Amino acid sequence: MIDPSIEADASVFTRTETESTRPSQQVPASSNRETATNQGLLTSRETDVCNLVYVITTLDTGGAEVGLCRLLDGLNDDRYDVTIATLDGYDETFVDRRVPDVESIIDCKRLRTPRDVSRLVSAVVDADVIVGSLFHSVLVARLAGVVNPDAVVATWQHNERFQTTVRKKVFETTNSLSTVLLADSEPVAEMLRDEFGLSEEFVKTVPIAGIPLDEFERREHEDTDCVVVGSVGVLSEQKNYRTLLAVADALSDDEIVFRIAGDGPRRRALESRIESAGIENVEFLGAVRDLPQFLDTVDIYAQPSLYEGLCITVIEAMAAGLPVVGSSVGGIEHSVADGECGYLHEPDDVTGFCRSIRKLAADPSKRQQFGDRGREFVETDYSQDVLVEEFQRAIHGDV
Repeated sequence: MIDPSIEADASVFTRTETESTRPSQQVPASSNRETATNQGLLTSRETDVCNLVYVITTLDTGGAEVGLCRLLDGLNDDRYDVTIATLDGYDETFVDRRVPDVESIIDCKRLRTPRDVSRLVSAVVDADVIVGSLFHSVLVARLAGVVNPDAVVATWQHNERFQTTVRKKVFETTNSLSTVLLADSEPVAEMLRDEFGLSEEFVKTVPIAGIPLDEFERREHEDTDCVVVGSVGVLSEQKNYRTLLAVADALSDDEIVFRIAGDGPRRRALESRIESAGIENVEFLGAVRDLPQFLDTVDIYAQPSLYEGLCITVIEAMAAGLPVVGSSVGGIEHSVADGECGYLHEPDDVTGFCRSIRKLAADPSKRQQFGDRGREFVETDYSQDVLVEEFQRAIHGDV
């Protein structure tokens, strides 16, 4: 976390000064980075310290940002020296609460002096591994790899869809500048291989959820006078909360309430919909500071997204022992075993969502059964240990 003694207007927050050695890299046959080395990645026995530069758009609440924090928190401090470079600033509260101690955080929006620029350039030139997360940061990381052709360039893909066809084309055109692509779920990995013809050696599945299981209490489900359906996410078109409002409206005569945590561009429109339709069983909470505490007040978790990558919030709900009623898309479909730890429906299937929520609301033993199975699934496939192990395997080879 940032040392409060450091000047607030500094663009670079330095914690320690370290020296580094540089590992070699593994390059897919389709990449023009193959000229850098054909000898594969070094194992953990062959390198003492790895200089890692992690480029991300911003440090604020979001799946990619939370995944970064959990990954860095799990890496061995003696093996990695980490510099984070943000393209669009950061939220100081988020950094203070969530970001583990790293060597420095460079805010590219606030580079004002030659010394500031020099620190950024030095970090890139000295890097052994350069990671890019989210579209613009992926491009910056790939260009940084041109400056430092010896570095392993590992870039994330967090979704099965691209926002525009232009972004998709730019991504495809610059793929050769990455050493390895990190897919945050198996559906994303399948998309990358199928749509772009990329090899399994080039595309590695690294589940970014990285759940620290000790932070999430396993829910004990009991009979209750009023069942709480919860959801967490950015209030955007992708998250499809208009469907959840329709579900809530249809269940207005049941003893079921809906609590939605998060904020975003669709909040005003959704609140207007509640007011115009007279929906009284929905509450928008805004951003919540303590997600595990919020989930501990929920009986059923709902996620009607139109599309998703991994969808970390669904994994977190499962870690908390909650049954999930979600849409059969992307990472949700991959993570939630239909009929075993939740129920899946098409994103706009209001009738299906209502049926499943009613079924779970009436049966606390079924909620417990589904919740326990979901928790076990997270322990096996989506823990912080799994994230760290798969990330290191992707950038270093077998570890």
